[in-house]
Amino acid sequence: MSQDAAPAQPTSAKATPVQRAADAAAQMDAAGEKVTVSAVRTRAGVSMDAARQGVEQWRNDIRPPEVPMPEPVQRAFATAWVAAATDAATRYEADRAAAGQLVEAAQAEAVAAGNLVDTEAARADTEAARAATAEERTTALEQQLVELANQHKRDRHAAAEALEAERLDARDAREALAESRGRLAVLEEQAEKYWSKKTGTLGKESQK
Repeated sequence: MSQDAAPAQPTSAKATPVQRAADAAAQMDAAGEKVTVSAVRTRAGVSMDAARQGVEQWRNDIRPPEVPMPEPVQRAFATAWVAAATDAATRYEADRAAAGQLVEAAQAEAVAAGNLVDTEAARADTEAARAATAEERTTALEQQLVELANQHKRDRHAAAEALEAERLDARDAREALAESRGRLAVLEEQAEKYWSKKTGTLGKESQK
């Protein structure tokens, strides 16, 4: 394609810009050049709109004429069309029925899955409640054990204090007993001296 070629001269002095563009497109096509609106505009020296209309006119001019379809061919085509449409409708209905069955099966599976989910959710709630109850019981038992341990500790402390008090009482009692025995020994010794003295005095008086 050459866009630097000189503008094509009109075939007549009365040729319109669109016709000049169409003639330029035909000349370019005959020369084996690529026909574009821009190239035609440059070659024909017309506006872009005229070049576009000229290219469209050229394409319409070179378009092969439509050949009417023979009646037998039309009937055969119509018959084939009806058969194809009927077959397509039949397959469509079959595919639709199969799809409906698949949808129903999927819905049934979805319902079953939903029921299973609900069942598992209910079971999970039940297990959660049991776990909570067990946790509460465990906490209560742990508190009881702590209280029992504290009570045992208090009882042991009280028993130790009581034992210590008994030991102190026993010590005091032993000390008091020792003191009593000491005083008793002193009294016995004093009594013995007294009676000895008393007896000696009585003997002397009897000898007189």
